[in-house]
Amino acid sequence: MKNAAKAIILVLFSSAVGFSETPKQLGGWSVYPSNSNPTSNREVLLQSTSAGQYKDAGGKQVQAKLDIICKNGKLFAIALEPQVKIQKSAMSFDGPVPMTRVNFSIDGRSNQSEKWAVLDGGRTLSPNSELLQGRLMRHWIERIAGTQKMVFQLDGESEVQSSFATGELSEALSSVGCSY
Repeated sequence: MKNAAKAIILVLFSSAVGFSETPKQLGGWSVYPSNSNPTSNREVLLQSTSAGQYKDAGGKQVQAKLDIICKNGKLFAIALEPQVKIQKSAMSFDGPVPMTRVNFSIDGRSNQSEKWAVLDGGRTLSPNSELLQGRLMRHWIERIAGTQKMVFQLDGESEVQSSFATGELSEALSSVGCSY
């Protein structure tokens, strides 16, 4: 499990460098193709930024990001980059990776809650399953693709909500040849 978390972190770090092209916009999704060697490990980042902005400790405006990473035409990872760093007091250290509770609502309906893995020192969250990671990612893609708007809220951060326009995800995934 730790290897899977490390792989996700590595992909997220490399995405900042590898996805430097000007993005194509499809609905609420920016599509960043990798400008690395196209014959090996073809990666694509689909990213939706939050509707609202938040000021960090330095007074700088920041937005949350919802990332979907495809590698070699297949769904590889889903990550939430919240506006604030997850504090250790909001994490559970019971399993192989730190976890925190993420609350979400879909198209304004029913608040739900799940535990997500805390990665990158508290700056990134990802759905996590020790046994069925691929199935969990597909479940989340289906959830996101079937909505127009998702709102995420972190435990202990009641004043910070991240709202994402998620419509047209299926079209964005199809346009880059990503299946799930």
